[in-house]
Amino acid sequence: MRRHSGVAEADVTVTDDDRTVRAMVTDSGAGFEPGEVDRARLGFAESVVGRLDAVGGRARVFSSPGAGTTVMLEVPKP
Repeated sequence: MRRHSGVAEADVTVTDDDRTVRAMVTDSGAGFEPGEVDRARLGFAESVVGRLDAVGGRARVFSSPGAGTTVMLEVPKP
């Protein structure tokens, strides 16, 4: 996180209901434009999005330059 965002801390929230477990990680760092990430960069796409997709979950990224980043991960309960 520190390498990309420029900050050393983030807020992490984990919640669940009858059907889903959600984790949300938010930082107040540099932020970025998600649509401009080179599709050849597979770290997040394969290691996070791909694994969540394989179990019926999903990952969403909300970010913009100068405004920090929030990553939301959702996994259905068995």
